[in-house]
Amino acid sequence: MHPHLIGPIKSFGFLLALSFIVGILLTIRRGRERGIDRDSIVDASFTVLVSSLIGVRLFFILTHLDTFDPWWEIFMIWRGGLTLYGGILGAIVAVFWFCRRRGLRFLTMADVMAPQVVLGIGLTRIGCFLNGCCFGFPTESSWGVVFPASCQAGSIYGATAIHPTQLYSSLGGFLVWGLLMFWERFDDREGGTFGRFLILYGLARAVADLFRWYEPSAVHSGGLTTSQLISIVLVLAGAAVLLWSRRRVHAG
Repeated sequence: MHPHLIGPIKSFGFLLALSFIVGILLTIRRGRERGIDRDSIVDASFTVLVSSLIGVRLFFILTHLDTFDPWWEIFMIWRGGLTLYGGILGAIVAVFWFCRRRGLRFLTMADVMAPQVVLGIGLTRIGCFLNGCCFGFPTESSWGVVFPASCQAGSIYGATAIHPTQLYSSLGGFLVWGLLMFWERFDDREGGTFGRFLILYGLARAVADLFRWYEPSAVHSGGLTTSQLISIVLVLAGAAVLLWSRRRVHAG
């Protein structure tokens, strides 16, 4: 794989930065279309940037507490990893707080920002593939990938071909983004895009996890992973948002 894109520049870091830059530019344009001023969009985007970076690390720490010994190693950001759902949940909470303080409608802002989230996931998961993390189980399929021993996937499975679940997740992100943008043309009710984002991404993540390797501690009774349990909550929350949106339109 190629964990370093050019010299010291890491592939994952580059694609993560690219996803934020593209996301902010698209969010400014989408916000303008819905009557949200540029400054509010930029401030909200940086709120998402900070909260998601904190969230991805904090969620990993909370779900891997037994791996940090002594405990202060949790502050060594080069140890351990990141958990995407922590960033998404952190960003949702932060945007809700931001909108309350600015007097903005949360669901309108969430509708504006949601498509860029999955577009960013599509980009950053390519970085995961190049880095050799977030990998899958062994497979005999023709698209199985053998990772070098220098990365986590290769150190665990060696010369065995495994599912490139990073690319599954990337494809899922791009697909959900396309569906959100297409569906919005026919249904632009407040909360509609955000609700569909919660449902579609929750489903996409749950399916990708069927092929992904996890530490035993991340797999619960019934074979569900922590991420799949969160996916179920997201799908239910998305359904609730859509139901609220429809009732609000009918009531109006």
